[in-house]
Amino acid sequence: MAETDAEVVAALATELGYPSETEAIGVRIRAIGESNLLLVAVDAGDKAIGFIQAHRVCIIEVGFRVEILGLVVSSSARRSGIARRLIEEAETWAKNIGADAISVRSNTKRIEAHLFYPALGYKKIKTQAVYEKAVR
Repeated sequence: MAETDAEVVAALATELGYPSETEAIGVRIRAIGESNLLLVAVDAGDKAIGFIQAHRVCIIEVGFRVEILGLVVSSSARRSGIARRLIEEAETWAKNIGADAISVRSNTKRIEAHLFYPALGYKKIKTQAVYEKAVR
């Protein structure tokens, strides 16, 4: 993923329910840099149809791992193996950087995701509440 992908990434994020401005996405892509894996999937016509963001993290209690922070595939391209291929790339990256595990969080309202991840061998390990507080 490059800053030039900001417009299509913003459109895909909006499709998933996260309205995003192109400029804000561009700023985020720049800020993320190389600490994360950022990939955009394109179709045969070079049109962006999905993306994945994975982050390396070392947590005191559980060790070095990769967490998938975002996975979006356009509704027009779903059920075609795109998400599976993006996940495979993230898993390969995790292995290559020496991570012990890879994890993903999914909103409880995303019913299809809760069928998709177990089909790829992911196990549900906990249910949690997420809290947020604005700091600006």
